[in-house]
Amino acid sequence: MKKTRKLALGIDIGGTNTVFGFVDKKGNIYAEQSIETDAKKGAKKLFSLIADEVNKFLSEHENEFILAGIGIGAPNSNYFTGEMENPPNLNWGKINIVEEFKKFYDIPVFVTNDANATAIGEKYFGAAKGMKNFIVITLGTGLGSGI
Repeated sequence: MKKTRKLALGIDIGGTNTVFGFVDKKGNIYAEQSIETDAKKGAKKLFSLIADEVNKFLSEHENEFILAGIGIGAPNSNYFTGEMENPPNLNWGKINIVEEFKKFYDIPVFVTNDANATAIGEKYFGAAKGMKNFIVITLGTGLGSGI
């Protein structure tokens, strides 16, 4: 069977939990999972755990899906540099998330501030679909906003 569907991996790194899932261009979700962020173990450990779960899913569906790219929302993250710097709810200092994920996958990887990622998702697939101007306020372990 030929691999027919290109999927993106979406990752939301939170202070308490990290949620990730596989979606297509239309926003259809094929699988999703949540794991404890456990900030004490460090960012690289979390990324390795995510990669293990992603690889498990891909191997179980090896003839169905192609992983085409990764989009990550994380606190204090910069789209232009690929870095997360001193997030208030994670004691990780400065880390280049894009470079770290490229160690696992040779595909496009993007990161942005988690609240901005939420706003983008709402714009294309959620409550803000069709709106030109809107604000998203996020509440979790931290507080954020996307305009």
